[in-house]
Amino acid sequence: MPKRLVFLVLLLCAGSAVFGQNLTGTWSAQISLLPLPVSLSSAEFTLKGKLFDWTVGGTAEFMGTDGLVWQTFFIQGGIGLVSSEWTLLFGPLAPAFLYAYGKYSIPINNLNLVLHTAMVGPNGPYTFTGGPSGGAVVEVTRKLNGLRLSAELGFGTRKQDFLILYSGVGTYQKILPVDPFPGGLRFTYLKLVLEGVPLCCGISADLGFAFAKAGFDSLIATAKGIPLCCGISFDAEVGFTTTAKTASLKPKWAGIEGCFTVYGDAIFVSNAWQGIEIYGFKVRCDLGGCTYAEFLTALNVAKVEEILKEDIFQNDEFEYMKLGFCGPGCCGGNWTLDLSLFFQPSGSLFGLSRILLDAAIPVIANLQVNLCLALLAGELVDLAAGWTLTF
Repeated sequence: MPKRLVFLVLLLCAGSAVFGQNLTGTWSAQISLLPLPVSLSSAEFTLKGKLFDWTVGGTAEFMGTDGLVWQTFFIQGGIGLVSSEWTLLFGPLAPAFLYAYGKYSIPINNLNLVLHTAMVGPNGPYTFTGGPSGGAVVEVTRKLNGLRLSAELGFGTRKQDFLILYSGVGTYQKILPVDPFPGGLRFTYLKLVLEGVPLCCGISADLGFAFAKAGFDSLIATAKGIPLCCGISFDAEVGFTTTAKTASLKPKWAGIEGCFTVYGDAIFVSNAWQGIEIYGFKVRCDLGGCTYAEFLTALNVAKVEEILKEDIFQNDEFEYMKLGFCGPGCCGGNWTLDLSLFFQPSGSLFGLSRILLDAAIPVIANLQVNLCLALLAGELVDLAAGWTLTF
């Protein structure tokens, strides 16, 4: 650890000499207070500066006793009409090159052309699907007579979350924006989206369709601004993929927005449709700003977690209620409070199994204090405090 601290100090000094007054950054850390002993859970240090018209920087992420798990370098800038950004991710504990991402944007009148490139290194202590592999996605967007048309064409990669895992003393993950598929530079998928199609009575529609090399991939249809009465309207959306079907309603009324989403899939027997299997449903109401209420019930926990791509529940849990609050804090900032209640089929107090609380409070203009706690069966089992300092 001392060698790494010396490295960071030298990096800071070198950066100060090169970038002068243009050097900025953040330092955040989280300390685990319970369970004992007290220990450093994580720390993140970001340093960036302006060099002519380019922004250059890096982020070092320390995780518990594993130490420096992730090291990211980035550069952003432009030449003429072309704006670009590059990100390089390394795994210092291997050590290994993990991931490279590039984005190049060119606006041409009403046409916007974006090229995404991504590449991963070989699998090792850091694990992911495929590798070494890479590819590109061409994204074209055009506005025409009030409509927005967009297309994505992928060769060996796709615009979707890409997950890299590292398992040491702890297990950590990094989510990246573009997924390089195994197999190299070849046709992967085509996605077409048409937005703002006028129907009638102030109602508009969005349509999205995608197919991959193997055939059909997804279909999403949305109707927006469907009027009810008394200033109340709603949006309706249905989505079809090869593994699941979703349907959602999003009511809107005088500053209050809600969303009702159903997760499920169609049942076919000998190519004959037999009905729909419901995996779960979610209700969310946004009350303005960052104040919200959200309820999720999973009738099939594994399927809901697969659709949402999240590890949400523990043991016999199948339902949660989340509440979010915020308000003005010190020095122009806002405090936030997120409360999560998890439920299981049986037990005391309606089957309440876990309570999670996350709070962030600005102390001064450039310092925020964070608090996280977890209660299991009424007992405080996790408590952590931390800070985020900007400079």
